[in-house]
Amino acid sequence: MTDSKTKTKFDRPAFIVRSKSLKDLLRDLRKAELWLFIAAIAAFLASAFFVVKYFVGGDMTPETWSSEQWMNALLGLGITAVITAAQAFLYASGYKGPAAIIATFIVVFFGLFSEISQSMEREDATVRHRSENSAVFQAAVGSINSLANSASSISNEQRALADTRAQLAYWQDLKVQKNARHEAVKYSHRSLDRKIADYERKLASYHHQVSLQDQTRSSLLGSAINQAKQLEYDEDKHYAMIRLIKDFLGVTGIWASFFFSVIIIGTFEYAFHFVGVYVADHRAALLLMGRDSQGKLINAPAEIPLVAQQAGRGVIPKDHANQLRDEYLAWVSPDRGERTNTTTLPTENSQKLEELAVEENKVADMTQKRFFKIIYTDVRNRILNGEVKPTVRPVTEAVSTMIREKGERMGIKAALMGKPERQAIAEAILRTLEQETVVELNAEGGVGKPKYVLAPKYAEAMQLNKVAF
Repeated sequence: MTDSKTKTKFDRPAFIVRSKSLKDLLRDLRKAELWLFIAAIAAFLASAFFVVKYFVGGDMTPETWSSEQWMNALLGLGITAVITAAQAFLYASGYKGPAAIIATFIVVFFGLFSEISQSMEREDATVRHRSENSAVFQAAVGSINSLANSASSISNEQRALADTRAQLAYWQDLKVQKNARHEAVKYSHRSLDRKIADYERKLASYHHQVSLQDQTRSSLLGSAINQAKQLEYDEDKHYAMIRLIKDFLGVTGIWASFFFSVIIIGTFEYAFHFVGVYVADHRAALLLMGRDSQGKLINAPAEIPLVAQQAGRGVIPKDHANQLRDEYLAWVSPDRGERTNTTTLPTENSQKLEELAVEENKVADMTQKRFFKIIYTDVRNRILNGEVKPTVRPVTEAVSTMIREKGERMGIKAALMGKPERQAIAEAILRTLEQETVVELNAEGGVGKPKYVLAPKYAEAMQLNKVAF
């Protein structure tokens, strides 16, 4: 939210304090912390798969790992766990400034790099699995096996070629014998030459047929192998959205897979960061209300009320149950120009708070008007804490007690305040509380019942404080 002249950042913790009750704030904080833990676990697993796979050499079968691979796997898990924890703590810390920006960039870069890499590896494995189990790929592998089996068996042409070679060798041997000893062979030279020529022609024919057959088998086998290689990783087996990105942008499948992973992991990282900031803002809101992460009031050092410390720094506490803010407004003196209309300071802290105010502000002369204000503050506290009923007699008794305990010490003589005056003060206090809507007339009033009762919002706040403690 910016002004046209002065640019200011939107104060989320202050907005949370104004818009949520303590109970709602604590409930939302617990939910956010749970989701932050879940997001951290998811980020750790997404990064760990890739880092461990890289460290052990790509083999993700732990039962076959060697001791060295196990050590590398543990190292990868440790590195990932530390970086993921730093990422979650940084998001939930609410740190600002250049150093926090640099740290955020480093941890986010690691998360994006490792998680996108793992996502792409998963998509690559999915495509390969789909491709290898497709019917077309199985048919291609079957044709390769068939061609390989046929190549290993003897065809009719190969058998005829072998027989022709044997016959040719037989007649050539007779020709040699005929030339060596004419009468040893009954066939004439002409018959031998004719037989040799016939078998030479047959040999050449069968040899040509076998060569063509081998070429055909080799060609078919090579084509089948190439087809199987292409079908082993079929780009059409990507997810439909990745194919859409591929066709829309005109890029390769691996780039489309990268863009797809960036969309998923980028959205997750943003959500991770948002949940962490949400936790940080709610914790800061609790601190603004003077409470710890469990919703309990923070104890000030040396039992000095927190409201006094905050007031000393000029900070107005904001508590949706109005407890701390009212304490502050009651503590600040009227002569400082501050509002002093409400308070819910616990009874046991009233005297300490007064003494602290007297000491720090060095107020030596307490006027009667100031003393009446202190009486009003203490009585109002006791009514809100359920110690005094909002009726004239109990309030008058509380006023009398205050006068006896603190009147003389502050220069107020008890003799100046008789019973009628004290009763008048009590009635004035009750009327003022009614005007401030702290109390209201008891609709069920009658004999033996209080004239006034706490307003619903203060009754609810009192119950909420009891639950918080």
